Amino acid sequence: GNMSAIEVESSDVVRLLLQYLKENNLLKAFSALQEETGVSLNTVDSIDGFISDVITGHWDTVLLSISSLKLPENILQDLYEQIFLELLEQRETGAARSLLRQTDAMLNLKQAAPARYVHLENLLSHPYFDAKDAYAEGSSKEKRRGEIAQSLASHVTVVPPSRLLALLQQALKWQQHAGLLPAGTAIDLFRGKAAVKGEEEERAPTRLFKTIKARCHVSLIAVWQGHALRVRCVQPRRPVPGHGQRRRLH
Repeated sequence: GNMSAIEVESSDVVRLLLQYLKENNLLKAFSALQEETGVSLNTVDSIDGFISDVITGHWDTVLLSISSLKLPENILQDLYEQIFLELLEQRETGAARSLLRQTDAMLNLKQAAPARYVHLENLLSHPYFDAKDAYAEGSSKEKRRGEIAQSLASHVTVVPPSRLLALLQQALKWQQHAGLLPAGTAIDLFRGKAAVKGEEEERAPTRLFKTIKARCHVSLIAVWQGHALRVRCVQPRRPVPGHGQRRRLH
């Protein structure tokens, strides 16, 4: 009988690709794909570890973790404000000044909440650090770290590594189980069939529709229009005599 169709969200496909790109250090492609699609990965290796880094103030690790995440502006502002206050407390005044005046999060805060920004500028000019000036009444360094940790944690998830490769392997195993691929052979993943040693060089097809449809290389050309992911079939590189280089197949 017919198998029921399984719908796959295009945003999930994008996240699989993003994870693959990130794990293979293809960071320009990662940034471009995230930018073009508006889909973000937002994963961390361990949520508990991530929260622990925030609560203990391991800010270098936290900033590294969030460098590839897309987070709401207000959460970034809270985070950078807290790092600024702790730099002041440690009398790292130069680093605090740079963070306040040169980071996107703080420059956005200056626009969004001028009074809050001026308060931070005033703290910077104080000759000493006073927690009563730095934190609102009833708050403290520990409380703010805890609040920031919770808001950050609500925007990240943990997924197993190499999900794209794992799914491809599962699909191939199922195809072997269903008798669609011979077991124990190398697989030409791109063409979706067993790789044959010494395979004849591919020749230009002579029967246009039938041959191309059977032997076309299926290229995933992701067209994000709304949330639709279209898959198009593009004919092989060799042109068919008397026909155009590329032809859309139906």
